Amino acid sequence: MAAMRASHSLDASDVDGEEYVLCTAAGKPPSSRRVDHAAHRYPACIVWAPIHPITWIAPYIGHVGVCSSEGVVYDWVGAINENDMAFGWPVRYVHFDLAELGCTANDWDERLFESVQLFNSSEGPMYDFCTWNCHSFIVKFLNDVGGRGMCAKRWNLLSICGLFFFWGRFTTFCGVLQAFGPLLTGYALAQSLGGWSGVLGFFRVTCYVNVALVGWFTFASALGMGGMHGRVPRR
Repeated sequence: MAAMRASHSLDASDVDGEEYVLCTAAGKPPSSRRVDHAAHRYPACIVWAPIHPITWIAPYIGHVGVCSSEGVVYDWVGAINENDMAFGWPVRYVHFDLAELGCTANDWDERLFESVQLFNSSEGPMYDFCTWNCHSFIVKFLNDVGGRGMCAKRWNLLSICGLFFFWGRFTTFCGVLQAFGPLLTGYALAQSLGGWSGVLGFFRVTCYVNVALVGWFTFASALGMGGMHGRVPRR
């Protein structure tokens, strides 16, 4: 399947000299844009990969990216990665029906290009795990897409996490193991080494970590911090 590509050359002042080519699907029928697990192509999807070892005890925490209408993934870790996610290929994905959103493949790709341009430029936010992370890139993009259906609402970091955890589809069974296997293995080891008291001790540790993570991101979202809602400050 030959992909039609639209070249967007960015000025050095925009993205520190980087040039990006964003895959589009102009002129292609919907049937040509299908999920391809073998090629790691997830058209009009947001995708999720585990962050080891954080995901081991907090399986809802992971690294996220967004795919063009042709399925090429883009993610942000202080700089934009194209087709090379920082923590490995996706193991979960959520597909967005463009017809339901009321936008075209070109609309989706244009909003994605704008987000790539902003987050990879000197005018974009500075990355840090607690306030501006990979989710901020996704939130900004989805809120810019707007429209109907799933994008009629305003997204934030917590809603993206919930979307993946409860409705994200796994790419393969190995993806299920990557997401939940380490946590279950931890409980099995705790039980074999310390019996049920070991299980209880491990449960307490995981609770402390998860309460801290959920508590912080809930507080930051309620406080209206820009990174939680994808609001990039003007400089």
